[in-house]
Amino acid sequence: MNKIKRISITLLALIGIALSIELCIVYYNANFNPQAAPSICAISETMNCDSVAKTAYSQFFGVPLALWGLCFYLFVLFLNFVDKLQNIKFLGFLKVFKNQTSYIFCLSLFSFIISMILATISVLKINSICIFCFMTYFIDLVIALVAKNWGNGVFFELRNSVVDFIEAIKVRRYAFWFILLVLLAASILTYTSVSYVLMPQVAKKMEIINSFKEFNNQVYKNEIGDRNAPVVIKEYMDFNCQACFMANLYLHRLVSEMENVKVVQMNVPFEKSCHPSLPGEGHKNSCLKSKYAYAALKQNKYWEMAIILFEDDTNSEQDIIDKARLADFDIKKLTSDARGDEVKKEIEEIVQKADSDGVEGTPTFFVGMKKILGIGSYFEFRNIIQSQGGKLKKEYE
Repeated sequence: MNKIKRISITLLALIGIALSIELCIVYYNANFNPQAAPSICAISETMNCDSVAKTAYSQFFGVPLALWGLCFYLFVLFLNFVDKLQNIKFLGFLKVFKNQTSYIFCLSLFSFIISMILATISVLKINSICIFCFMTYFIDLVIALVAKNWGNGVFFELRNSVVDFIEAIKVRRYAFWFILLVLLAASILTYTSVSYVLMPQVAKKMEIINSFKEFNNQVYKNEIGDRNAPVVIKEYMDFNCQACFMANLYLHRLVSEMENVKVVQMNVPFEKSCHPSLPGEGHKNSCLKSKYAYAALKQNKYWEMAIILFEDDTNSEQDIIDKARLADFDIKKLTSDARGDEVKKEIEEIVQKADSDGVEGTPTFFVGMKKILGIGSYFEFRNIIQSQGGKLKKEYE
């Protein structure tokens, strides 16, 4: 490897390592440190590394993508100097790496392809962009371009890498260590995937979802619980609010454990097009989802629609229609109502009501005269409702 290429790859790998370490810190603070201040790349709702780090898409096999990236750049750095390391007496076995630039090119190209998939998910599903992540995507591409032997085609580089790998594992001791490493990696990834030890955002969500499945609640219109309950919880929520998703699960569980409580869920879209009083643009697609929620209410299928609208991959009108079709909605009526003036007027009225009640964010709850902002743990919330007159069923006391 020539000197300029080696220096260039070294510098790029070091920049990648620095960015990956910073992203690991961002991930840790976003998911494990509730007292942490916003990171320097939390610029806005659209450009926000913290928001991306809090989603399930920020990990693969239970390991944060930032950690995968750190391992990748360290391995690139290792391959960049593997020809030098081979000359050290006890590292002679590294001579199995014969075409280091081919390996670096292939790995970086593969990493860049994955990066483009992640970038698409970030833009279309998460609706937030991690600037540092996009910087690493660019670095992956540049490393591949620098490592590329321009006299050879891409297929040649791939062939070099595959042939060298096959030749290496023909040697028994190399095959043994390779199998051992694969088994060790598989064991670690199985543990991280099943235990959620490195992804508390998924662990919390799955825990509540699994517990929610155990309950069978009475649901009607946009209400759940005892129709004639003396304790009424009025909830203002938004389908593009992650905390509202958690609150929705909490509330279903709550009315299963309490005998005199009813929840009335009131959808307020926090998007400028439907909520003019907002200072900013708000949550993308909230207005669209709100229209379909109120349209579903006209078919007495509000809660069926709520499940659809809370899903991460429901981002367009076509997504909603496709899923509603599977849920046996009257699609013609649904779309007609969602686009009609009656639903538009209903949303305007609920927005005005929310403004008059002083609702500045979601979820916001009213129990009698008591106003509750946000939601903490389930049991903290249940204790608040008990203090307002909610009574636990005997089996939950």
